[in-house]
Amino acid sequence: MIVDDHVAIIEMLQQVIAPMEGYTVVGSAENTVAALDLCRREQPDLIVLDLTVPPTSGLALLTELRSACPGSKILVFSGYLSAGSIQRALTSGAHGLVEKVGALQEFREALQAVGAGRVYFCRASSEVVRNLVNLKPARAALSPKLSERERTVLQAIARGMSSKEIATLLNLSIHTIVNHRTRLMKKTGLRGVAQLSLYAAQIGLVDEGDRPAVAEAL
Repeated sequence: MIVDDHVAIIEMLQQVIAPMEGYTVVGSAENTVAALDLCRREQPDLIVLDLTVPPTSGLALLTELRSACPGSKILVFSGYLSAGSIQRALTSGAHGLVEKVGALQEFREALQAVGAGRVYFCRASSEVVRNLVNLKPARAALSPKLSERERTVLQAIARGMSSKEIATLLNLSIHTIVNHRTRLMKKTGLRGVAQLSLYAAQIGLVDEGDRPAVAEAL
């Protein structure tokens, strides 16, 4: 699903996505009302979202989309990504960030990464993401106590592994891994792969060699 206030951008993205194997555009919207209606009706696997969507904003719409389509992954595709908008997008549950000024190949790579359950941060946003990764977790003394199994699952999530892959790695059922992910989100108050990945890096569960799984462009 594509959400952008410019018809030309929507048509361009449709042409880019059409030949990509495994991807089909189920619809597009140019405003928040149409976007929410389409989202509720189609429940898309992936949403490409501009941050300029009338009458409110893409950031406000992002939060509503997460509520209306909790199973959807969201790739922010914006003409300008400020430090503030990057942080707000991540805390609102975005799975990837790409600037419109980048090459279309980067958009394809971002789409495939987010579609596969990983996170993707374009080079333009990499410095902001790097600073977020290097920050000490807020209120460290009050950081939730995670079990060893939960820490292992969190580390695997940060490496871009799906629940099925983690289940195979740990010789557990997918249902058990999903329960661990749910408990992790409840304990940390975080949502989505991007937020959990950043948190894993902040508490030292991600080595430098593993950083690309946390942020593709870092």
